Amino acid sequence: MAHIPSRDITGRCEGECRNLVHEGEVKRQSEINSVEYSIGSSSPSVPHANSRNEAPGFLGGHV
Repeated sequence: MAHIPSRDITGRCEGECRNLVHEGEVKRQSEINSVEYSIGSSSPSVPHANSRNEAPGFLGGHV
């Protein structure tokens, strides 16, 4: 605590100043964008759910 860099007190930076948070976000987003994905029909069909007449939460669940 004897020496605190001036950029931490004033917000002004001299020399090499990097926004590591933003750099990390850009890197993670580029990694996400590089992965190919496809939307398949992996969801099962549930025909009995189409004819349901009860209100949501009738079995005691949260609405």
